[in-house]
Amino acid sequence: MKYRDIPKFIIKRNMQKSAKTGVYFDYLVTDSVMGQICIEVTGRKDYEVEFVENDYEDEFLDARYNQGRLGILQYHDTVTYVSFSDEKCKGRNSGTQSVTTAFNRFFSNKYKKKKLFFYFLPCSGNNETPYYLFMYRLMKTAGFNFINIPKNLSGQITAFSSIDDIIRARKENSGRNSGNNSTYVIKNAPHEYEIYGKTYGANKYDTSLICYAIAKLAKADDHIVLYEYNEKDLKELPAASLEVLKTMGNIEIINIDDEIEKRELEENDSLRSPRFNAHLLDRLGEKHCVLCDCGISEVIQGAHIWPVSEIKKTNMLSLDEKLAYATDGENGLWMCQNHHKMFDSNIIRLSSLGEVLYKKDLNDRDKDYIDSITTIKKLPNTLVTPSYIKYISKRYGTI
Repeated sequence: MKYRDIPKFIIKRNMQKSAKTGVYFDYLVTDSVMGQICIEVTGRKDYEVEFVENDYEDEFLDARYNQGRLGILQYHDTVTYVSFSDEKCKGRNSGTQSVTTAFNRFFSNKYKKKKLFFYFLPCSGNNETPYYLFMYRLMKTAGFNFINIPKNLSGQITAFSSIDDIIRARKENSGRNSGNNSTYVIKNAPHEYEIYGKTYGANKYDTSLICYAIAKLAKADDHIVLYEYNEKDLKELPAASLEVLKTMGNIEIINIDDEIEKRELEENDSLRSPRFNAHLLDRLGEKHCVLCDCGISEVIQGAHIWPVSEIKKTNMLSLDEKLAYATDGENGLWMCQNHHKMFDSNIIRLSSLGEVLYKKDLNDRDKDYIDSITTIKKLPNTLVTPSYIKYISKRYGTI
């Protein structure tokens, strides 16, 4: 990079939809905006600016439209990447959808003297929702600095302190808005984490940013697995995101693949299926036992209603059909280890109405114990679906 005595901005004029909207970057990034950035980053008021076209390229920009809503500021021997917020915050991810692209470009560039910032342009809509605040905190954790933070967000954008801290915030955020349940982070044991991340549409931005923050917080003895949860024809995160995660090196990436699960189904009477867990998360949300108040994810498991061992014995089904039943979210419930074991052993049963029944020959002491830990005696009506009734009937051989 050329040594510069005066700060200089180099910014692509074209955004992805500029030709359609008629809005170009030089309309949004005004002199006052660049002046504020320059003072914040370099301590100087004077600067130069060059708005360039798509075909311009250098060591920080390639020949395409402005991906990541980026401005590049060069001063002395340091380069600063500035990603600008969307001017509209109308829906989930609309205000932060360029962030992962900006981070990918920043992280992947080999130049050593570099900084990363996010600038809040004036925004129509609500950028203070729990979802947006969660995303800003992920950005802070991943390494973004912020300029022009709105007053309503002042003091709220703090980095997460641990992976468990992200999990707590994610649960709270998901609970407030079920539409935000695109990516789940599960703790299975001390230092054992699983990320279930969807790859389609706006979901890939959430998944990527959550992974970047977790990778920054990961300790040497943490084992973290990202399961890419396929949707439609997109089976992976964008190549640039995957490359960043591979370079970070502390998250194992596994694509949920039908062929792998088919082989496991053929070889075993049980199925440890990431797809089944992903479907349960979609249907039931965060791990919480349906029969008691336990929400400790490390001891919550996906319990099959129609057992995998029985599905395998059904000769009239093809292997594809067996796998579909074994991974169907309607064929499962979250249960703590105690209730899962008692359910599998038929010490407790579930009726077609979702009522909890006990094995008939239990002694009174065992009944009293089970009664004391089974604080929920009937499944909520929302879970007693036609599919549930079908699977419970198959479990007990009533159809």
